[in-house]
Amino acid sequence: MLALSFYPTKCNVEGARILSIFPTMSKSHWILGSALMKELALDGHEVTVISPFRLSNAPKNYRHVEIVYNSHRFEEVMDEVFEKIDDSIVQKMMQLGSFFEEIANTTLTSPEVQTLLHSEKETFDLLVLEIFVNDVFLGFADRFNCPVVGMSTFGASSWVNSLTGSPQPLSYVPHPMMGLTDRMNFWERLTNVLFTALDEALMTFLCEATQQRYYKEYFPNAKRSLAEMRRHGVSLVLINSHFSLSFPRPYLPNLIEVGGFHVNRKVTPLPEDIKNFIEKSEHGVIYFSMGSNLKPSKMDQQKRDDIIKVLSTVKQNIIWKWDDDTLVLDKSKFLLGKWFPQDDILAHPNVKLFITHGGLLSCTESIYHGVPIVGIPIFGDQLLNMARTEQAGWGIGVTYTKLNEATFSKAVNGVLDNAIYTTNVKTISRRLRDQPLAPMDMAKFWVEYVLRHDGAKHLISAAQDLTFVEYNNLDVYAFIVAMGLVVLMVLHFIVKKMVKILFAKKLQNSTSKKNN
Repeated sequence: MLALSFYPTKCNVEGARILSIFPTMSKSHWILGSALMKELALDGHEVTVISPFRLSNAPKNYRHVEIVYNSHRFEEVMDEVFEKIDDSIVQKMMQLGSFFEEIANTTLTSPEVQTLLHSEKETFDLLVLEIFVNDVFLGFADRFNCPVVGMSTFGASSWVNSLTGSPQPLSYVPHPMMGLTDRMNFWERLTNVLFTALDEALMTFLCEATQQRYYKEYFPNAKRSLAEMRRHGVSLVLINSHFSLSFPRPYLPNLIEVGGFHVNRKVTPLPEDIKNFIEKSEHGVIYFSMGSNLKPSKMDQQKRDDIIKVLSTVKQNIIWKWDDDTLVLDKSKFLLGKWFPQDDILAHPNVKLFITHGGLLSCTESIYHGVPIVGIPIFGDQLLNMARTEQAGWGIGVTYTKLNEATFSKAVNGVLDNAIYTTNVKTISRRLRDQPLAPMDMAKFWVEYVLRHDGAKHLISAAQDLTFVEYNNLDVYAFIVAMGLVVLMVLHFIVKKMVKILFAKKLQNSTSKKNN
């Protein structure tokens, strides 16, 4: 052990200057990013966060750089989600393309961001960047000459894999928007391959030119191209996943699972009104939330009425996150509010069921606290999350287009009346909690690992320098097949020649015998 002390190591990373960019208007993404950046600030680092959201009670060394979004535009998009639920997957991907462009444009044109970019005094030791089809922001790493730690708020994806070279076998790694599991039959595997190809083609078509254009416009003096930054710019990525929540799949050493790192390990006491409502509920409570972005008031009127009918008949009381003041229900049965401390509510032992949209943060919190779910997935990875949930047996999903009194009642009562769902989620909860290091400590360790090792370039895979053909050895297989065909052709030629010679010889012998 003493020998280790002789190796020179840059171990002291206290007071590092860390820039982070979490530009998405979706608050759930920022919740994850701000949780990590706040912890890094509390550990003594100088943290600068580019985001549309401010952190209340931020440490003194946590600096906010404002992204000025048109919040009404984002609200309009969210208001239309339920109306456009029947849109094709291609239409949804097209809408995503314009959404990603708006993120890039709004972030890079925000006055405070421009001031930061053009400052001659600003220096940073590290960039922590949300990976969400926003590769253009890698230009900040070139501008400030610092390494990059990526963060994926919804786990591994083709976006992450393209920046790290991590394998993604489509035979058992489903696309996050398809609602498939790792157990796929032939047709599901075919669908997975075709949709992944379509997704990557659309993203290239919709986003590639835009990202390049913004990179050239806002980083005109970049020493490295955007393509080079994609290949070698990202040292590692923290992914909001864990094998206990997901499926086993291959990861390179620079993909680090930190799923559940945002969950409070120390439960915060509930406000008195919520605490009293929960504890006075003789049969427990059901917590109902469709996340931070979706507005339940925009649901189809008939579906809303069917939900209320079902929830009015169960013996549990209901805590329901509702976004306006139009809904009037029995206050002894229903506690309505525009915001609730979800993590702390789910931690209460009297919560029997969580009705959710199936977002990854919600699913992770539900698993950690051992609460089964009924999911109503709407878009994105929510379909995949609910497919995992049903496969693991700790919840039931209800497709929004098929949501009615009968289907919703069957799901809610099915989970409440069958103890196996609670048993299964508590089993998975034990797996999630059984880790050698708390996920937040794991995330901080790897951030500081990159700082300690001058960017940790040794973690970047050689796969990043390979083309699609080389990465998949298609040229090698083609060469083997070609050589095999050449050998077969030569053998065919030799056999044909030998047969011809033998036939000629036999014919000659036969002629000789006749002449004799």
